[in-house]
Amino acid sequence: MILISCKNCKKIYEIEKYSKFSCTRCGHKVEKRVKNSLQISLALTICAMLLYIPAMLYPMMVVTQFGVNQESTIIEGIISFLEYKSYFVAGVIFVASVAIPIVKLFALFFIFLSLRIDVKMENRTKILIYKYIEAIGKWSMIDIYVVALMASIVQLDEMFNIKGGVAATSFALMVIITIFAANKFDTRIIWDEKRD
Repeated sequence: MILISCKNCKKIYEIEKYSKFSCTRCGHKVEKRVKNSLQISLALTICAMLLYIPAMLYPMMVVTQFGVNQESTIIEGIISFLEYKSYFVAGVIFVASVAIPIVKLFALFFIFLSLRIDVKMENRTKILIYKYIEAIGKWSMIDIYVVALMASIVQLDEMFNIKGGVAATSFALMVIITIFAANKFDTRIIWDEKRD
């Protein structure tokens, strides 16, 4: 008998041989491994890494005050909050917009790389890293929420106006693609590899 789990709801089945079937709990298609899971997740992670560059370099927010545009990147926003002695806000923005996304991207990339080269790390540690990535995924969007909230509230035509910049789109796409990369990855592949 062979044990196989549903990737969606994690229900475990005991079957005679590997063949696709539908999960009785959630209706998801259960198969031995998701086809091309590693390749798709790696491609999405590389795409998200490339989107991280314009997200950091281009303006996140464009403030129009009396007809004059002021653009600010994420880093410039953090520096502004530090100058106004708003250390907590600066810290939250730094962690949510700079640290968490880069840690997520490199952690995912490391897991994928460790499946191709010999890395002295236990499979359980790789799974813990993956679970950490999944848990912090939603917190990376805090910058987009702030820009969207401010843009929707503050609209006084040419006197005072706030809009999202180019970086807002890049940043949102990067976070969404990272979430897709993590969700598409079949963690059961980790256990297929040779154990330490």
